[in-house]
Amino acid sequence: MTDIEPKKALQIDEDEKLLPLVIEIIPGHAAEGLIDIYEPGSHEGKSLRKLCDRTLSKKNLTIEEQLIAEDVARQLEGGKLLCRGQEVEGTALEFAISEETEAGEKYLYVPIRAIKPQEGGIGLIIFD
Repeated sequence: MTDIEPKKALQIDEDEKLLPLVIEIIPGHAAEGLIDIYEPGSHEGKSLRKLCDRTLSKKNLTIEEQLIAEDVARQLEGGKLLCRGQEVEGTALEFAISEETEAGEKYLYVPIRAIKPQEGGIGLIIFD
């Protein structure tokens, strides 16, 4: 099979470990999220959760970024941060994929969804 899929960080060459890291925290099923860029090496060994917390606690946001941050906060009320179907436990490199800009510059990318469980649906009632 010749399926082309992005390289996971665990398969990344030593040279690629010194790439910038781009984290995008996307609220719910939105198309765009809050983006934060970490310089090469500044993210190494740090937990993805701490990097997300740092991104979400930024104060110098544009109006558009503030709206996205508010959406993320709403989703996190009873929700979770997920990356590829898993909670964001571990380092950023465990979740990162290697990507390339149109100009040919390589970087590591971690897409994270802030997902709140849907309300409603069928509930389970237990009677004693």
